[in-house]
Amino acid sequence: MKSVFLKKRMRNMEASLAAEGLDALLILKEANQRYLEGFTGDGCFLLVSRRGNFLMADSRYVEMASHECESAQIVPHRRPHPPFEKALAGLVREHGFKKLGFEAVMPYGMYETIAAEIGKDASLKPVSSMVEKIRAHKDDGEIEETASACGIADRALMALLDAVKPGVSELDVRTELDYRLKKGGAEDAAFNTMVLFGARASQPHANSRADVKLRAGDFILIDYGASVNGYKSDTTRTFVMGSASDEQKRAYNAVLKSQIESLSMVRPGANGRELNERALGVIGEAGFPAFSYGIGHGTGLEIHEEPFMRQGSDVILSSGMVHTIEPGTYIPGWGGIRIEDTVLVTDDGHRVLTSFPKDLMEL
Repeated sequence: MKSVFLKKRMRNMEASLAAEGLDALLILKEANQRYLEGFTGDGCFLLVSRRGNFLMADSRYVEMASHECESAQIVPHRRPHPPFEKALAGLVREHGFKKLGFEAVMPYGMYETIAAEIGKDASLKPVSSMVEKIRAHKDDGEIEETASACGIADRALMALLDAVKPGVSELDVRTELDYRLKKGGAEDAAFNTMVLFGARASQPHANSRADVKLRAGDFILIDYGASVNGYKSDTTRTFVMGSASDEQKRAYNAVLKSQIESLSMVRPGANGRELNERALGVIGEAGFPAFSYGIGHGTGLEIHEEPFMRQGSDVILSSGMVHTIEPGTYIPGWGGIRIEDTVLVTDDGHRVLTSFPKDLMEL
């Protein structure tokens, strides 16, 4: 099964190389290396070409790469082997690569070193998002892994709720949730789990703190996910400790309506910009400040990947895309609310992969 998926990915890559007029592409991003070859190490370099793939690995990863890589020839570098730039130049000359692309995330110093070593043997061209655009459409295996991660995350959050009581700290709750994710079958949390109490919930991406204790009437914003074989879920739910005030309920219902209405628009051919505009409009019409980030982002081997749906950017959804829908409202000194699900675009609409309840829960 794995082999079938990876072979199809390489066919797509070969077509993209041809379209860009490239003989080969040097891949630095670990997620892209994993996507194309199944390699899970770091600090290595994958050269992809229509004549085969080559993973340049130092001695720490040679054996690991030989077990994990689907098809790549393993090319050792660093002592006692030649340094990376010489190993790359050797492959370029051996296989006659004249047009070499490289992921534009490459540091400039590395670019200078490679350019000096290759000289006039090949031209170098920066490339942005070539692999990421292919990754935006998930195959059946990727969808299965993501759905599994979503199920683990749903169950972990439900199991956590009994431990959320006045007096616990943000860090207490985050630590307990991370434990329950792994206990439930995740290899790790999908990202740095976020647990924010009270007025701190107005900070969309703050870090959990040990000195912030939960009090009656506080918001509890939890943004978290599970990782399964590298594929990540992403969920946010907002609760209230004890009884919610009328204003908390009104704000929550505005965000919930925003999420439901934008979610209902998800289907092949939908424009992500229009989803974003609708979500902003619902919250604004209710009299609350709307979120400033985009309504959603793709998730997969990275927690933020294509497609990115935001203001001023036309992104057309298509079947096989997996992304979030996550509107929110944030009021400094008062608190914040975000409701987020992981969603699959299907041939005839969409399927929400996260299923934790969305009605306001007073704990």
